[in-house]
Amino acid sequence: MVFTDRMIAKEKITSWIKLMRLEFYSMPFVVYSLGGLIFYKFNNFFLLKNYFVGYLIIFLIELVTVLTNEYYDLEGDKLNKNPGRFTGGSRMLVENKILLRELKRPFIFAILSFFILSLFLFKITFFSNQVLLLLMLGFILGISYTTPPLKFSYRGLGEIDVALIHGFYVIVCGYVFQKGMLDLNIIWVISIPIFFSSLAGVSLAGIPDINSDKLVSKKSVAVILGPKNTLIFSMLFGIVTGGIGISLGSNPIIGDFSYLYFFLTIYSIFLSFSIVKAIQKFDFNIDNLILKTMIFIALSVFIPFIIFIFY
Repeated sequence: MVFTDRMIAKEKITSWIKLMRLEFYSMPFVVYSLGGLIFYKFNNFFLLKNYFVGYLIIFLIELVTVLTNEYYDLEGDKLNKNPGRFTGGSRMLVENKILLRELKRPFIFAILSFFILSLFLFKITFFSNQVLLLLMLGFILGISYTTPPLKFSYRGLGEIDVALIHGFYVIVCGYVFQKGMLDLNIIWVISIPIFFSSLAGVSLAGIPDINSDKLVSKKSVAVILGPKNTLIFSMLFGIVTGGIGISLGSNPIIGDFSYLYFFLTIYSIFLSFSIVKAIQKFDFNIDNLILKTMIFIALSVFIPFIIFIFY
């Protein structure tokens, strides 16, 4: 009996970990850390307390986004016949491994923790207006991805929402949560390729969900444009990212290792050829293509990270 109870408890914990979809938290963590690294390189000091409190807030925003997405996308996930590694939700609610009513307590805990930590961060950053604005913006962008009344992912704005958070918002937080103000334009420059590569990747991720999204009136880029045009859309933003890589690769302001950005350009060419091949095929491996765009996003983040380590 004890052994059975332990097995049930273990399965429940595993189910909650799967529902949280922790694999999607890693890149925002790196981008946030990149913002902190750039702050350190240009200001010669680093506030560890601010960094950790700030990241806990970012983590909670991600968690609330996932919980609300699981709740409001449940009907669509049930109808989805092609769930994959990156799409279709965690499946924990669909498979009844976690009940819908069980989301209430962790959601309330996450919201309360967010507000408590936000108040603390607001205090230790000397009541900065920029910090307050970022906290409010993060909460709105995160919870409104699928939550009414804004429901960005149901209005054709979900992909832009995700790209804004991962491309601009998180890195700016990494910097501003240290000093309380953004006083460095290079942050925006570094953010641009992360934004466009994220937009290319998240747009592709909607292709496997097209049929189920249509049934619940969810207007993703893939639903609006169709599979083929979504592939073209993603490829174009991949090319834009590669072009930005050329510009940054020869920019002395970025540092001695700015040439590393040329690898982003080279990979964008490879990704474009992969997408062209997919367009020419009736049946192609979308998960493999999405994985390639995830690598593309990772490059747009880790290249500046390496550059600023040696800046």
